[in-house]
Amino acid sequence: MVERARTLQVDMMAYDGADKTIRAYEVKRGNGQFDAGKIRSIKRDLMCIQVLLKSYAETAKVAPVAAEAKIIFYYGIRSIPRPWSLVREDLDGHFGFPIVEKIEQANDYFRERLHALLEAA
Repeated sequence: MVERARTLQVDMMAYDGADKTIRAYEVKRGNGQFDAGKIRSIKRDLMCIQVLLKSYAETAKVAPVAAEAKIIFYYGIRSIPRPWSLVREDLDGHFGFPIVEKIEQANDYFRERLHALLEAA
């Protein structure tokens, strides 16, 4: 048997000191559905990340009591069911503060920059 190392992508991590939970997120910004193979791959990665996350946090001198991995489908088409997934409308409640407004401000900024670059070209 050949041993292979796999790299798991994590787009964002957060530690909540109040409930001592570490969370990892993959963010999907596309607006499309995934085929069955991609969905299986995403679910497998989320489960692997959740299993490894608590011990990873302990190496960073954080002692979480729980770990969660989630995927954020920012534009709302949920290909993986709850509790593994979030959509944009869930984010403010999930994080406990208004984060969507800040994300949209960043989107507007980069959209304007992109349009300016295209017009200059």
